[in-house]
Amino acid sequence: MKIINEKGKLFGIINIIDLIVILAIVLLVGGGVKRAKTNKPEIITETKKALIEFEISDIRTPSVEALEVGDMLYTSDKGEEFGKVVHKKIEPSKELVETRDGKLVFAEVPEKYDVTLMIEVQAKDTPDSVVVVGEQVRIGQQFKFKNKKIVIDGIVLRVDFE
Repeated sequence: MKIINEKGKLFGIINIIDLIVILAIVLLVGGGVKRAKTNKPEIITETKKALIEFEISDIRTPSVEALEVGDMLYTSDKGEEFGKVVHKKIEPSKELVETRDGKLVFAEVPEKYDVTLMIEVQAKDTPDSVVVVGEQVRIGQQFKFKNKKIVIDGIVLRVDFE
């Protein structure tokens, strides 16, 4: 008995091209099953207290006054409770300007301020990221917040777990 007969069948049973297609399908399905079993994400349900430092740049006096220590901040798009302001630092806003003799210096901008807020949140510490109210929080990321007086953008400067 020949391995491939005159009709091109392997051992007289199956065509060689059909066999290659079936083997490819079996390998793809097997690889998909293996990947699905090994790449299950770790589900973390417990939260920890964290402090997130945000910088809000170039805002006016009414906006500074609308952000108070003790205020609860909410996500702007979903309206979910994000966290509570526990510390507020105000500095005059500065910008780079050219002097008359051609030097570049930082000068204060009248009636503009940079505010640094420390917000206490409940966060999930996953292996990949820090998650607060279903959103990943990373340094350099911009967030839009609101309280009952203001909607404002802030940039994440630091995330610390207690």
